[in-house]
Amino acid sequence: MNQLILYDLDGTLIDSRRDIADAVNWTLREIGFGELPADRISGFIGNGVKNLMQHALGGVTGSARLKPGTPSNASLLERSIKLFRARYGGHLLEHTRLYPSVPKVLECFRNRKQAVITNKPEDFSLTILKGLGVESYFFQVVGGDRGFPKKPAPEGVLEILKQGGVAPSEAVLVGDSATDIETARNAKISVVAVTYGFGKREEIESAKPDEIVEDLEELIKCPLLQNR
Repeated sequence: MNQLILYDLDGTLIDSRRDIADAVNWTLREIGFGELPADRISGFIGNGVKNLMQHALGGVTGSARLKPGTPSNASLLERSIKLFRARYGGHLLEHTRLYPSVPKVLECFRNRKQAVITNKPEDFSLTILKGLGVESYFFQVVGGDRGFPKKPAPEGVLEILKQGGVAPSEAVLVGDSATDIETARNAKISVVAVTYGFGKREEIESAKPDEIVEDLEELIKCPLLQNR
């Protein structure tokens, strides 16, 4: 029997793309650049704040005066990260919402262990989950700044398994990206991919998850989560 369900956060439980895009574009304006389309920014989400801002800066400086690897570029990245964190931290819940099926699914599996594993900073993650009224469903929330290597490294997942007293064969990770699928493979647990999030479907299919669902509610009847 599956005893533990681990969820990615952005693009799996929550639609946070507008708040993140707004904070990224505010940051870009503050350091003297133009904005990027929200859809393009959403493609940068999932691998931590540093990666997000590296890609955003790359999007606006690709043909500009800054060259990758120069001290000025490193300084700009550091400043952009600080600005983004400050701005986003004050606007976490302006537009961010749970995907429609999330409350029903979390309630359905309330008698099993549920956890969140995300590359998002942990304080942001906890604030969002609490603000959306679902924090109590999770016995563990491990963010990208907990001290473990970020996904797709397996250490965060393995820590959750340890804290829950659950074997890898009794756990499943639910995520929206090839990174989540790779994380599950590295931790030797099963994985379900959702198609409504930030990940591209072709990348998800190429990564070959155990199951693909169009809506989170499909988890309720997913074979990986049935009592056997």
